[in-house]
Amino acid sequence: MLQKRIIFSLLYKDGQYVQSRNFVTNSIGDTDWIVKNYNFENISKYIDELIILDISENKNMNNFLKSVEKITKKTFVPLSLGGGLRSFSRAKFFLKNICDKVVVNTGLFSENLDFIFEISDFFGNQSIIASVDYKNIKNHKYIFKSNGLIETKIKLEVFLKRLNQYHIGDILVRSIDRDGTGQGLDSSILNDLNFNKPYIISGGCGNYKHFIEFLKNNKISGISTSNLLNFVGDGLKNLRIEILNHKINLPKWGL
Repeated sequence: MLQKRIIFSLLYKDGQYVQSRNFVTNSIGDTDWIVKNYNFENISKYIDELIILDISENKNMNNFLKSVEKITKKTFVPLSLGGGLRSFSRAKFFLKNICDKVVVNTGLFSENLDFIFEISDFFGNQSIIASVDYKNIKNHKYIFKSNGLIETKIKLEVFLKRLNQYHIGDILVRSIDRDGTGQGLDSSILNDLNFNKPYIISGGCGNYKHFIEFLKNNKISGISTSNLLNFVGDGLKNLRIEILNHKINLPKWGL
């Protein structure tokens, strides 16, 4: 049985790191502030992967990568980067020089998806995370793109079936309704995860019970949280201990 994963996500926007609630963002601080106030060298001991997403409207790749380098300088966990990725050349640069995986969101809706197959052929399926954002509307789950701004009119179960045919590793499913609420993950999502891909769930984690409830489910490979405020200090260490105490198949990483 594959081991479960705790994944931490950071949201970068126009030089600042932000917290998100229902995909509406508020600035926390710039890179120096994050480095000073959140000890990522310590945090990285208690997570399995780190995702950093550039959600800036006007992206500046050089500034983004400088920030990533500063934050990850002393971290030793697999790193995934995303934000506006729509080409093999950009993915190739990231994967050869900076990160272990790339996250594709809006690029999944491109007319030409050859770049997805080029990435998987060159680096392997495991190098791609497909990120899917959804919202509940009139008892149906619909996909949104462009950081949750544009409704696609595509139902979640239809899109997941489509993704199952792509050469990708993980599918990251993010609930816009639960995002940043801390009220728990969307349990209704489990009915839609009927395809043979590793699923990462995000949106609503506020305490260790939310993680345990979902990580016990065989459909769930990992859970991602971007709630810095809930897991500051020893929060992630204590979270990992609690999950292990519940006999969930999670790496111990020296605990």
